Amino acid sequence: MNSLVFFAAGRSSVLSHAGACYNLVFALVRFTLMSPTPKKRLFLIDAMGYIFRAFFAPMDRLQTSAGVPTKVPYLFAAMMRRILENKERPPDYIAVVFDHAAPTFRDKLFAQYKAQRPPMPDDLSIQIPFVRRYCAAMRLPILEYPGYEADDVIGTLARLASERKDEELETFIVTSDKDLLQLVTNTVTILNPTKNDLLIDEKKVEEIMGVPPSKVADVMALMGDSIDNIPGARNPNDKPAPGERRKAGIGEVGARQLIQQYGSAEEVLKNAADVKRSSYREALQNCGEFVLLSKQLATIPTDAPAPLDLGLMKIGPPDVEALRELYSELGFTSLLRELAPLTDNRKTDYLQFESAAKMQKYLSSIKGGQPAAAWLTLDATEPDEEGFGTRALGVEISTEESFARAALNDAEDKTLKIMTDWLADPKRPKVLHDPKLFHLLTANENAKSSGHLDGILHATMLYSYLLRPTTAKHEFAEVVLRYLNRTLSGAQGERADFLLRVAPILREEVEKLGLLKVYQDIDLPLAPVLARMEGAGVRVDPVELDRISTKTAEEITKLEKSIYSLVGFEFNVGSPQQLAEVLFDKLNLQPPRRSRAKSRSTAAEVLEELAAVHELPKKVIEFRELTKLKSNYAGVLPRLIHPESGRLHTRFCQTGTATGRLSSSNPNLQNIPIRTELGREIRAAFIAAPGSLLLSADYSQIELRILAHLSEDPVLVEAFRRGEDIHSRTAQEVFDVAPFAQTREHRRMAKVINFGVIYGLSPFGLAQNLNIDQKEAARFIAKYFERYRGVKEFLDRQIAETRKTGVTRTLFGRLRPIPEINSPQPNLRSFAERTAMNTPMQGAAADLIKLAMIELDHRLPKENFKSRMILQVHDELLFEGPETEISRLTSLAKEIMEGVHKFSVPIVADTKVGPNWRDMK
Repeated sequence: MNSLVFFAAGRSSVLSHAGACYNLVFALVRFTLMSPTPKKRLFLIDAMGYIFRAFFAPMDRLQTSAGVPTKVPYLFAAMMRRILENKERPPDYIAVVFDHAAPTFRDKLFAQYKAQRPPMPDDLSIQIPFVRRYCAAMRLPILEYPGYEADDVIGTLARLASERKDEELETFIVTSDKDLLQLVTNTVTILNPTKNDLLIDEKKVEEIMGVPPSKVADVMALMGDSIDNIPGARNPNDKPAPGERRKAGIGEVGARQLIQQYGSAEEVLKNAADVKRSSYREALQNCGEFVLLSKQLATIPTDAPAPLDLGLMKIGPPDVEALRELYSELGFTSLLRELAPLTDNRKTDYLQFESAAKMQKYLSSIKGGQPAAAWLTLDATEPDEEGFGTRALGVEISTEESFARAALNDAEDKTLKIMTDWLADPKRPKVLHDPKLFHLLTANENAKSSGHLDGILHATMLYSYLLRPTTAKHEFAEVVLRYLNRTLSGAQGERADFLLRVAPILREEVEKLGLLKVYQDIDLPLAPVLARMEGAGVRVDPVELDRISTKTAEEITKLEKSIYSLVGFEFNVGSPQQLAEVLFDKLNLQPPRRSRAKSRSTAAEVLEELAAVHELPKKVIEFRELTKLKSNYAGVLPRLIHPESGRLHTRFCQTGTATGRLSSSNPNLQNIPIRTELGREIRAAFIAAPGSLLLSADYSQIELRILAHLSEDPVLVEAFRRGEDIHSRTAQEVFDVAPFAQTREHRRMAKVINFGVIYGLSPFGLAQNLNIDQKEAARFIAKYFERYRGVKEFLDRQIAETRKTGVTRTLFGRLRPIPEINSPQPNLRSFAERTAMNTPMQGAAADLIKLAMIELDHRLPKENFKSRMILQVHDELLFEGPETEISRLTSLAKEIMEGVHKFSVPIVADTKVGPNWRDMK
C-alpha cells in the first residue's frame, strides 16, 4: 500500500476536518487495495522453431576456425536477446521448450506421423548442443518430457499459468507454428518472431484462421498438415497410378468455411452429404476416419507431466564465465565484447624512461635472441594515424621478464631513432602487430636501412588475416578478444604484454593450417614494399583536377536539367525513394520481374534494363557515374595532396579482401574507371615528375592463363602457348566462326563468356550480359564446356572439394573459408559455388603480383635504379623513373613479372610509357 502523509497547522484544524480526513483515508486505502497488481509475464519459447528459423536464415554461414558451423547458436542468442531485453514486454519468467526424441502418443495413433520429414541435417544437429549450452549459461531452463512434443508441454504450462490463484500471469508463447494458435486465451498470447514480433490474441486468431482458437484444431483436421504428415480429408494410403493426380482434399480456405458453417469437424462429417462442393463432399464421405484421426493429432493436450515451477523460470543473472567460454570457443567476438572485461593483473609494474639514453640502455639489456614485443603509441592528430607522415608519441616494450614504457617528449624524437636501430637489428627477434606501420615510422629515421626491418619474429595482424581472410576486423583489440578472450582495458603497457602472449597462439594456428610459407614468402616481405610505395606517393596535377571538378559540376547540372525536362518537374535525383516514385508511379515503367521487396528497386542493374525502354534511366546512370567520380576523386584528390611532398600517398591494405588482393584508401585508387571519358581525364592528372616518365606494366588475361595452368585443359593451354587471341579462339570454338570471319561482336561475346565461366555465370546472367535469349545463353555455355572439357572438370572438382572441406586453397597456399557452400539456402549456396570456382584464379593472380612487387623492390636498388614503384591497381604496377632509365626499367619489369613464378603457359605483362597515366604508349 502507498503511504499517506498529513500536514496540519494545529489540533483544531485536524479536529475540524476529522470526518473529511477519515473519508479521504478510507477512499485511498480502498482504491489501493482494489488497484490491480501488474501481471507478471511468462514467456514460453518454442526452441525448435527458433533453431530451424536460424538454420534457414538467409545470411552467410558462420563457422569456427576448425570448420564447425555456428550460425544457429549465434542467431538463437540474438533472438533470445530480443525477448530478454525488450523494454515494452520485459519477461519475469521464461522457459525454453524442446521436443523429446522419444515417440509420443501421436506416433502410436498414426505410424506415418511426420514420416515425410527429412532427417535433421548433420550441420544442424551438430549445433544444437551449443544452443543448449547457451541456455544453460543464460540460466534459461530447458524443458522436455519423454512422450510429449514441445507443443504439449507449452500447452500444459500455459493452462497451469492461467489457473494460478496466487499470482496472475500473462503468458506469451513465442512461436510461428499455426498449431499453437489453439492455445490463445484472454491470458495467453502468441508472439510470432517471423512476423516482426506480431502479437496474436483471440481476435487476431479469428482474423488469421477465420475461427476462434477453440476451433483451430478442427480446421487443421480438415485441411491436414503436410509438414507433420497429418492427412486431413485424404486417405494417406491412396497412391495415385502413374500419370494420375492425387485425389484432392480440402484446402485451408475450404476448411475454414466448413468449420464456420458447421462448428466442428464432427458436425462437418455428420452433414457431409449436404456439402455443396463435390470434391469436398467426396473427400469427407470417403475419408471421415482420417479427419477424426487428424483432429486427434492436431489437438494439443494440456496434461503433460510438466509442473509450472516459477522459481526455476525466474529471470536471473547469467553465468558470465560460462558465456565467455562458449563465445570464445565459437568465435563470437562481438558477443564477447559485450561481457564485462576480465581483470588481468599480470605485469602491473613497468619501467618508465623519460630520456633516450635510459631507453637505449634498457634495449641493450634485453638478452640476444630473446623475443620482445614492441608497440608504438601514435600521434593521432592526422586523419589516418597509420598513414604517411605520422609520428610516434610513446613506445611499449615487453619481454617475458619485464616491460618498459618510454614517453617521446624530446623535440628530436631521439627515442624513435634508437628504436629504429634496435628494430633493424636482425639479432633482435621482434613481435609486432602491423609491420607496415613500423616500416612507415622508421623509413625516414634510418636511411641506411631504407625502411627494412630485420628480425621480425611475429606480425599478429598478418597472422590474423591469414587465419580469417573473410573478416575485415584485424585490429589488435579484436585479435586479443578472439584468441585470448580478453578485453583491452587501456592500461599502460598492456598492449605490448598481450602482443607477446597472443603471437605464439596465432603462429601455431598458422603452422597447423599450412599457411607459414604464404606468411614468410609473401605477406611479411610485402609490408616494407608497401611502406616504401606509400612513402613515395604519386604526383598529381591539382590545377588539372580543379578543372575536371568544375567541368564535372557543370555536366552534373546539365544532366539534372535534362532529367527534369523529361519528367516535367524537379526532384532529388540522388534519392532512391523519389526516383522510384518518378520511374514507377509518374512514368509507369515496369520493373523487371523481381521479388516483392525489390519491386521498386533503383539499383544499377534495374536502371540498365529500364534504359532499353526509356531515356530517363540512362541519364540517371550517367548522373550517378559523374557524381561518384566527382565526390570520390575530382573534388577530393586535391585536398589529399601532402603539403610537403606535393604528392598523393594512398594507404595500401594487406588485410582488406578475402581473395588476397590489395586494397587502398585515402584515396582509394583501385576504382578509377578507364572506360569512361571522365575516368580517363582523372587518370591524365596523375603525372610524372619533371624529367621522368610513368611506366605501366599490366598482366594480360592473367586469370585465364592461371585457369589454363590449373585446369590443364589442352585446348586452352595450346591457345596460350601459340600466342593466340584467346577470345578469338573461344569465338571459334563456341560460335563455329573462323578467325577471318569474326566480327567485333563475336569477340566481345566470347570475352564475356571466357570471364563469365570462371565467375560461375549462369545462363540467366549470360543472357542479361549479352542481351540474348536464355536458352541461347545456355547453349553457348554448354558448347564452351564441350570444347573446354578440362575447364569443366577442374571447376567441378573445385566445388566438390570445397563442399567437402568448407575451404578452398589457392596456388600459393592461401586459404579462403566458404562455409556457405553447404548452406540450405539455394542463393547462398550458388554464390558460394561461384566463389569456390573463381577464388583459385583470383587468389593466385593477387599473390603473383605481390611476388613480383617483392622481387622488383629488391632488384631496383640492387641494380642502382633511381626509378620507384609507386602504385598497384588490380593486375597493374605503375612506376616512375628518369627518362634515361625507362627502357631498362621496362625490360626489368617484364622480366620479373613474367618469370617470378613458372607456369605451364606463358605469362605476359603488357608495358606502356607516358608522361601521365592516361597518355601511354
